[in-house]
Amino acid sequence: MVNTNDPTTVLLLLFGGVMLLLYGVRLVTDAMERALGARLRLAMMTLAKRPFAAFVTGVITTVLTQSSSATASVLVGLVNAQLVPLTAAAIMLQGAAVGSTLVVQLLAFHITDYALELLGLGAAVAIFTNRRTAALRHIGRGVFSFGLVLVGLAMIDASSAPIATSPITKAILEALSSSPLVLALTGTLLAIAFISSTATIGLVLVLAAGGAVPLSAALAITLGANVGTTIAPLLTALNSGSITGLRLAYIYVGTRLFGAAVALVALNPLTALLSYVPLPIAAQVSFFHLGFNLLLAIFFAPLVNQIAHLATTLVREPATVEQSGARYLDSAALPAPAVALGLAMREILRMGDLAGEMLQLSIHAFEDGGKDIPKRIAQLDDHLDELEIAIKRYLTQLNGDLLTQEQANRAIALLYICTDLEAIGDIVDKQLMRLAKRQRRKQIAFSDEEWNDLTTYHSETISLLQQALAGLASFDSIIANEVLLRRTSLNQTKRELHLQHLHRLRSGAASSLDASAIHLEMVNAISRVISHTSSIARAVLGEF
Repeated sequence: MVNTNDPTTVLLLLFGGVMLLLYGVRLVTDAMERALGARLRLAMMTLAKRPFAAFVTGVITTVLTQSSSATASVLVGLVNAQLVPLTAAAIMLQGAAVGSTLVVQLLAFHITDYALELLGLGAAVAIFTNRRTAALRHIGRGVFSFGLVLVGLAMIDASSAPIATSPITKAILEALSSSPLVLALTGTLLAIAFISSTATIGLVLVLAAGGAVPLSAALAITLGANVGTTIAPLLTALNSGSITGLRLAYIYVGTRLFGAAVALVALNPLTALLSYVPLPIAAQVSFFHLGFNLLLAIFFAPLVNQIAHLATTLVREPATVEQSGARYLDSAALPAPAVALGLAMREILRMGDLAGEMLQLSIHAFEDGGKDIPKRIAQLDDHLDELEIAIKRYLTQLNGDLLTQEQANRAIALLYICTDLEAIGDIVDKQLMRLAKRQRRKQIAFSDEEWNDLTTYHSETISLLQQALAGLASFDSIIANEVLLRRTSLNQTKRELHLQHLHRLRSGAASSLDASAIHLEMVNAISRVISHTSSIARAVLGEF
């Protein structure tokens, strides 16, 4: 038995419990990222168009990784790469906040009693799996890590009773009870230090259950923790230098700050209301945490477009001259192939951004008010050509004697990929813009059916390219295979579009023969973009 009457023992228990709690949360996040990270990122990109699905994705991602900060940081990265729209990412963040509360619900109902069982189960799964079942092994490690979290909470629980009965604790809490703002700031600082609101609130639950923290103080610290968990994504956005990612981070911080401020004003009535709930104090705090985040999601989700517009207005793009040419290629890194390949990859991802922007702009060249788009696309294509030449020159300067076989294959893959990206740019600039100019010159108008077919096919192609670029960023074979599967489906879509259009033309429903010719050429050009996108996925898989 541990002697909790000894102050030194109590402090060691508290310190050890906090360290195990933090280390366990970190291990769980890492394990789930390795097991499911690529699939979760793909789900974020795929479901971004559906608000409710985006919200649920945010919830599930955070439940699996047990870190809303990690989910938010991933979303900032996806928004930076233009793989997830700002409005969808804002909705996912609301889901992530709700997801972080579900783990807290488990902590409120004495799940620490099963800490050793979870440790044993997780260890067994991790030990008796092999490389062929790597995902299962990572899940086993995640369960083991969650067991460490529970052991840490149990140690904190064991040390909380003597802390609660200490006259020093009583004096401090009496002094702070009239200063909920100070308690909220304490919760914010703890969440920043722990880089996890779950860890912070788990600590609060255990201390509250042991009587060390009264209900009103626990609620104030919980509100502060909800604000503190936004700081890590904000730092990620500031470090990335992306304006779009910064807007998302400010939305996350702003909505949490607004909710926490309102709740702090109403803290006394909320405390009185919760005191009537016939549950232990830890459960009361956990339900408050869940209710706070659910109400914020319900309040802000319908306003997400207005909030995104406000963030775009307040955080404007800097008025700087666009830098052309390569930014990252450094000849001094050529003797270190691993570094040089990483620098080349960064430039190729820039090429991907340019090609994606060109493709997204291209459809608007066929709309009213899009007469200046071909000029902008021509500028982007020139930039793309410069990067392709610079990257190829850089990669061909690598000393083959210094390359491992894996590095040699990676260099070849990158050469293939930059060629495909440049080809996509040429298709947009030389083919689609030529058709746009012809359509504008002859004042050709598409029928609603024709235009809907084109925009749908074009949108699916953008999504495919974004998915391929996501797979390229981490050379993820799972995402690359998904791209190739979608390519087969899009090939069938192309055949159906051609057939439907020819039926309309034969029946006289097509708008005109000129519109028909442009329609068919656009579909063929977009299909060639899909072909080059698939080649990028095959290069990621090592299929040259």
